[in-house]
Amino acid sequence: MCEIPLRVTRWQARVLNARFEAARQMYNALLGEAMRRLRLMRQSRLYSTARVIDSTDKERLAERRGLFQSARTEYGFSEYSLSQYATKLRKSWLGDHLDAHVAQKLCKRAFGATEKVMFGRAKHVRFKGKRGLHSVEGKSNETGIRWRVDHVEWSGLNLPMVKGSGKDPVIAHGLLQRVKYVRLIRREIRGKDRFYAQLVCEGLAYQKPDQVVHSGTVGLDIGPSTIAVYSGHEALLEQFCQPIVEDQKYIRRLQRHLDRQRRANNPECFDERGRAIKGKHPRNKSRRQRATEIILREYKRRQAAYRKTLHGKLANRILSLGNDIRTEDVSYKAWQKMFGRSIGLRAPSSFIAILKRKAESAGGQVVEFNTRSTALSQVCLCGQKHKKPLKLRIHDCSCGITMQRDLFSAYLASFVESNRLQVITANDSWSGAEPLLRAAWKQATQNQPASGRAMPSSFGNNRSQSGSPEKEDRAVHEALDAVGITVESQREWIGTGL
Repeated sequence: MCEIPLRVTRWQARVLNARFEAARQMYNALLGEAMRRLRLMRQSRLYSTARVIDSTDKERLAERRGLFQSARTEYGFSEYSLSQYATKLRKSWLGDHLDAHVAQKLCKRAFGATEKVMFGRAKHVRFKGKRGLHSVEGKSNETGIRWRVDHVEWSGLNLPMVKGSGKDPVIAHGLLQRVKYVRLIRREIRGKDRFYAQLVCEGLAYQKPDQVVHSGTVGLDIGPSTIAVYSGHEALLEQFCQPIVEDQKYIRRLQRHLDRQRRANNPECFDERGRAIKGKHPRNKSRRQRATEIILREYKRRQAAYRKTLHGKLANRILSLGNDIRTEDVSYKAWQKMFGRSIGLRAPSSFIAILKRKAESAGGQVVEFNTRSTALSQVCLCGQKHKKPLKLRIHDCSCGITMQRDLFSAYLASFVESNRLQVITANDSWSGAEPLLRAAWKQATQNQPASGRAMPSSFGNNRSQSGSPEKEDRAVHEALDAVGITVESQREWIGTGL
């Protein structure tokens, strides 16, 4: 995908905003119609009969699928039927702003959101509010929204790209590829609308000369605020997107200032103690309040763009160590309940999505394995299993292994295959990996952050293994005590499957 800034006049901007508003209203109409058909289908007798049939019954599985399909056909719950409804909508004023291809892509988008609700992958759909839809796209580069050499053509509009954009090597590489379809993007920057064209092209993305991807296995352990990486020749432990956290003080001050302005402009919505009155919504906005909202939106937009840049740089750095990346399959939604502010700032799920895309583009992969079958933060190379609370950041085992918890999990992750930890291989490689892990731990704890803040407690205290005191306070062992067991006896014990 190649993104190109467009040079748009005031008249063209008004036309584009009108078309984006028409697309928003059509999307909401299609989404409402799809949800209506889904509710009717779920209330039908065919659907109820199909749900009674056990999905594990192979003999009646075909009958169950047939009933579901009959229910979908009867109530028109399909993308094709919804596109026919979109054709009726285009006979109104919406057809003056949107062509058939854009309407069909909006239909596909709305039906996909409804299908997530039907299959249980989402609880509800989200209708777009005012200026809530910021992208429209076509189906091909032949009709509708089209890219022609150096400009976008769409129903009488001619939108040239910004002069000098073709000198960017990424854009120059994208312009040489065959364009499959074009997507128009609207962004608000410094209170003004800016428009971009995203060309979805065939082929591979541009790779900068300094971003070399190496082949090899990399173990990755990502947390709410830290990230640990291990490959066969390098280890890394650092704070995850730390520069983003330093901007929160300024954002908090803007939010408090905006709240004071909102209360001053709408005194009837709050009681004498400053509490919001139920049923009354603050709608009056002063000129200064609107200016504060623009400043806050702009700062959050820049923060999101900076976070995306940090994610891309970190993904390129990991791919320079190896393209076979293995990490735990973590529920980031569960993390939001415990570490909501940190997850909202650092966005680890977005980082994993970027890493997957870059790895696949480089011929590699990101393998996410089950945490229950591996439990990397609790197991040890000697076979023991330690139950550790989150506040315990150091893996300290009676077999003599002392290592920072995240680094040790990243090391073990590089030896996971088919949701099983290869303990023998990890044990054989430990002697060469321990100096790398200890050096990464030492560097992480000794480097003072540029902001002057204290080092996070999640890194743990780096103690030399030889000078560590007697390990009296240990975690509870769930497995047999394996102190003094030789490597051969460990192999026999592991081979039993215990």
